[in-house]
Amino acid sequence: WEYEIGEDTKRFNPETDVMAISDKNTQFMRKDTANRFEWRIRNLPYPKDTYIIEVDHDKQQLVLKTTNKKYYKRIDIPDLKRVQLQIQDENVAWKYANATVIISYDKPAEVKQKEKEML
Repeated sequence: WEYEIGEDTKRFNPETDVMAISDKNTQFMRKDTANRFEWRIRNLPYPKDTYIIEVDHDKQQLVLKTTNKKYYKRIDIPDLKRVQLQIQDENVAWKYANATVIISYDKPAEVKQKEKEML
């Protein structure tokens, strides 16, 4: 399965599983709100000024990277591709708190309309 929103519900079961994923690894997940797409990257211990968020207009992706070259992630927005819209720099916002980078993108009206139709 490929999860666009949320995360895999499978958890470690000590009765049947032999190994578990370390809780120290970075964890990437998407959690949307009514007005924004939102991605959370947990377990990133570097100071806030280490992170750089950019828009790659050629590949239509958001890019999170660190100045110390310890983390690099490209983020697709399939919802925008479905309605054939381009990523706009002014709709991107981000913050850092509790070793978590939260990147958000304001949903365009076209995407909100498509979501209403799907519901």
